[in-house]
Amino acid sequence: MDGEFRGDRVTGTNQRLEELEQQKEIRKILEKNLYQVKSLPWEQFDNVDSAEIPKALDLVHVLHNDVYEYPFIQITGAEKKRVKRPSLFLNNGLNAISVFYGETYTKERTTEDGSGKIEVITTGKNIPRYVRTILDYLFGTIAFQNNAMYLINDKQFQLLSEFEVSRRYKVGGKGNKFSTHELLEIIKFIHAHLELQPIKEIKTAVIACNDFQLDLQTKKLIPDRAIQENETYFKVFDCDWREVMDCSKTYDDYLDMVIDDSDSLHNAKLQPIYTMLVACREITKSRFFISKSGVRTGKGLRHKVISSIFDTKDIDLDALKGKMSDFAWASYDGGEMLLVTEAGEINRELERYLKILATESKRPARSIGQNYAEVNLTGVLAIDSNEAVLLSSDMNSRAVNIAFRDRPKGESTKERETIFKPYWETFTDQTKESASRTGKATAGLGALISSFLYWQTEDYQFNYRNVEMNNFNSETFEFDDVQVFILEERSKGLDVIYYGEYPELVQLLKETYQGKGKVEQRRRALFNIGWKQANRRIFVPNEQRYTSKKAFVISNESRAGKAMTAYLESLMGNSKPP
Repeated sequence: MDGEFRGDRVTGTNQRLEELEQQKEIRKILEKNLYQVKSLPWEQFDNVDSAEIPKALDLVHVLHNDVYEYPFIQITGAEKKRVKRPSLFLNNGLNAISVFYGETYTKERTTEDGSGKIEVITTGKNIPRYVRTILDYLFGTIAFQNNAMYLINDKQFQLLSEFEVSRRYKVGGKGNKFSTHELLEIIKFIHAHLELQPIKEIKTAVIACNDFQLDLQTKKLIPDRAIQENETYFKVFDCDWREVMDCSKTYDDYLDMVIDDSDSLHNAKLQPIYTMLVACREITKSRFFISKSGVRTGKGLRHKVISSIFDTKDIDLDALKGKMSDFAWASYDGGEMLLVTEAGEINRELERYLKILATESKRPARSIGQNYAEVNLTGVLAIDSNEAVLLSSDMNSRAVNIAFRDRPKGESTKERETIFKPYWETFTDQTKESASRTGKATAGLGALISSFLYWQTEDYQFNYRNVEMNNFNSETFEFDDVQVFILEERSKGLDVIYYGEYPELVQLLKETYQGKGKVEQRRRALFNIGWKQANRRIFVPNEQRYTSKKAFVISNESRAGKAMTAYLESLMGNSKPP
């Protein structure tokens, strides 16, 4: 028994000595990198305070370790100076080291026996934020790859935007010598000279789970592949292959139940993989998604599933207007999925903000107490709406429409809940952090794998299909008098209406659309039901000649058909006995 104990103690001591030897090598590398930075041609760095940088780095002292508890400062010829409270801890995910920041000097002291002794005297100082950032680069906590800067001290890396650097290192506000932009220029200047390689392999497009990985760069699903210590991934999830594949099958069944038509199903199946490819920068965003139907059709549950594996930002469109809008924009930095839920009717004013979210990748914004910084708006916009969605031609060309199937009329709340309950239980959890149920990562991954496999069958192309939304199923929608007249004539079989031949229609046009914007009001009302105003060349038999006459004609067959169906249904509803 005693022998076993001694053996364990020897093994533990040997292990500790190996760790100290390893840390010694790590310290040497950091000290070497630090020396190189201080020796850079800082006169070439175009900043009035460039000379302050090497002076500030002179006060950095990388602490040594031995078998005792506290690290120490080592100066040749002097006693070790133990530091109980280091100024800074550095951790790159593989190793950790501590730093003292301040002035040090030696002093000779005579001991009681008359012998001389040299001790180290220290005066600690506040470590500047930019020095912390430089040390993180030198120690490998942050690294560059393809001109992008990453935080790689965890299994899952983080792409550092200017705004995120400002937040992490608390720079850019009052009392900082350098702005966030200037700090990034400092790190880039250092990297241009040192070119330090990442201490881990940065897998920029790999989603890693316990026992499988999805590599979107090589377009491969890799089973039986565990997370590696010397790698850092775009996404890491504590999920297993079997449970994810089970969720994937259930997700496919769910889509078949709630999506309205085959073209919408095609678009819906491509949404998760498209969003993930944009998120990991394999492709640039050029599209956004709109899910539309009546109320309580399953749109919200699907978005809970998809958003569970993304850094999702819930968008409040009203917050993007006014004096406080900068703070709202700042909160969307780095979002991978920009989600607008239960949107009301989307008009031209709101479309202006949606266009920024859908098409732009950067925007200046600031947090409270911070200066302006570039915010990453690289996430894909997804809109969930029960109301009319009628966009300009420019935005419409970017929109990917997904129509959900309206629930059967007369279906009770209990019946609907019974149908959806198995899916809610499979896809979501009730957590203490939220009043509503939260999407499970296994469900989100199941949706992603399903989407990836479908994308494979499409030869890795995104050929979205045109889907005409039903904008007439809203509880608040009403046809105006002119639209009613046109639809009534259409019900008689007419597809061209020469409105000059209808005095009552001419009068309705005057009464319905008034004021400065009456021409646009009329155009929009016709557009909403799939019609437009046009000139038609007709033959006048009595005069034996052709002439041009103003007419209302169908411009969008699908929308006009939906408008006609909604109109006839409204007539049937009004004719029901009380």
